[in-house]
Amino acid sequence: MLSIVKSASLIGIDATDITIEVDSRHGGLPGEAIVGLPDAVIRESKNRIKSALKNSGFQYPCNFYTINLAPAELPKEGPFFDVPIAIGLLQATRQLPQTEGCLFVGELSLNGDIQAIRGAISICHMAAKKGYQKVFIPYENGLESSLIQGIEIIRVKTLKDIQTVLDGGKLDYPAQELCETNTPYTHDYSEVKGQLSGKRVMEIAAAGHHNVLLIGPPGSGKTMLLKRLPTILPDMTMDEAIETFKLRSISNKLGKNIAFSLKRPFRNPHHSISYAGLVGGGSNPTPGEISLSHNGVLFLDELPEFPRAVLEVLRQPLEDKKVTISRANMAIEYPAHCLFIAAMNPCPCGYFRDTKTPCTCHKDQIKKYWKKISGPILDRIDLILEIPRLTQDDMGPNPETQNIYTSEHMKARVDQARTRQYNRLKNPKPNTLLTPHEITKHCTLTQETRHFLGQAIDKGLLTGRSYDKVIKVARTIADLEDKPQIELGHVCEALQYRKTGLE
Repeated sequence: MLSIVKSASLIGIDATDITIEVDSRHGGLPGEAIVGLPDAVIRESKNRIKSALKNSGFQYPCNFYTINLAPAELPKEGPFFDVPIAIGLLQATRQLPQTEGCLFVGELSLNGDIQAIRGAISICHMAAKKGYQKVFIPYENGLESSLIQGIEIIRVKTLKDIQTVLDGGKLDYPAQELCETNTPYTHDYSEVKGQLSGKRVMEIAAAGHHNVLLIGPPGSGKTMLLKRLPTILPDMTMDEAIETFKLRSISNKLGKNIAFSLKRPFRNPHHSISYAGLVGGGSNPTPGEISLSHNGVLFLDELPEFPRAVLEVLRQPLEDKKVTISRANMAIEYPAHCLFIAAMNPCPCGYFRDTKTPCTCHKDQIKKYWKKISGPILDRIDLILEIPRLTQDDMGPNPETQNIYTSEHMKARVDQARTRQYNRLKNPKPNTLLTPHEITKHCTLTQETRHFLGQAIDKGLLTGRSYDKVIKVARTIADLEDKPQIELGHVCEALQYRKTGLE
């Protein structure tokens, strides 16, 4: 008898449905043949499934079973297909009724228990879009899958649970709902002494989603400024939160205590990270840190300490907002729309052009230090600012600014600027993503301002890419001041944030 069961497989961050056909034949030698480009995990599944069926009280007739995973040209990997293949075998041997509109995923243990899988939220999301009526998923994946609406998600612990549901019964497991956690941030910009220009740059970066590089001596407050950036970023939308959950789920980063929050992710990898760790990869490609920071912040502290080859792979993701990992049989694409921020010292000793501590580096050492960061990488950073050492006046209270530069007040101004951007574009898109056509339409410049920028290009201060970035930053500054048109002062301030530590 032939049975047809629907399942799913992951391709990047998304899922695709897979049709599993099981044909049971009498006569000849008993056995199983799995076809349709299965990997080693799937080929081994027949041994797990046989034990799971027998230990669950089902029969396993001595027939020859042909198991086809369609479409045949798509490589299949992972333990997602244990449960659907087992269901197909039971239907082919008339131990379970045929199913329509149902999708099955899960890994089997030898006693018939169903183990959790990665990417369950992506599979449920796909099933809801394609009109499936029910999705049978492992019980442990129930919390993350509860984010998906418009489909019946049935959480099962064993094969017997599936039999109970297919025979018309109901399971008495308690309902699961993923509650939003609103854990307050432990950091605040009110804790940062002085550094008003640094706080101003952080506010501009959050308002327009602009990449940032801070340069300064040790102890000047670079890391404090950057680590507090998430406290002033707008909260994620529900669609962004689901995308973030998908990436965490397929990377097995959710853990046992799954918490749902609209706060943006913050990733801070160590400078010893590998190429694959940053952008993703492996024989079975998984997302790297830049994709795990999607819709959030990627922070690289001590930027020149990262291997140059690792930094260079950031070029395309920072420009295209996605990562493409190509293999011989397929190419997988992961989103990488993150806010890139970094900190570095101006030289190896850290005190180049410092007013108190003399620099001990030779000129050639400083040039070699800066050569670790290529021009194309610097060109993709919108805001570059030098952070000076603190002075005695910075350490005392400043009544004029202590209420202006707190995370609460900064976030309120950022939210207002984002609202102006969204209303102007009629699209929830920050200024950093403006297309050339949108720049021409929404970033009008006076003749005086255009001439001023032209002089900057002639002097080699700007490239074609950085010219657009300066206009986008100026547009964000104008939004923070609620100005409908970009003024010369906005462009001058934006140009001020294009300086490097060697200029």
